[in-house]
Amino acid sequence: MAESRQREAWSHTSQVLAMTYNAHRGKGARAMKPAEFNPFVEKPTKPVAKTNDLSILKQVFVKERL
Repeated sequence: MAESRQREAWSHTSQVLAMTYNAHRGKGARAMKPAEFNPFVEKPTKPVAKTNDLSILKQVFVKERL
């Protein structure tokens, strides 16, 4: 219950912070979104590259027999 109250409060606070920043930002500076100020918003992670070729793993983990 306490966490949801904090989330709601940060939602309002991040809106005010974003509006204040965007109103006073310098020329050429990018606009910021409220989610960038909110500590409860999860930041997106970089996607892991997918590959169909597993020969790289074989070279790394399989030792050659002499």
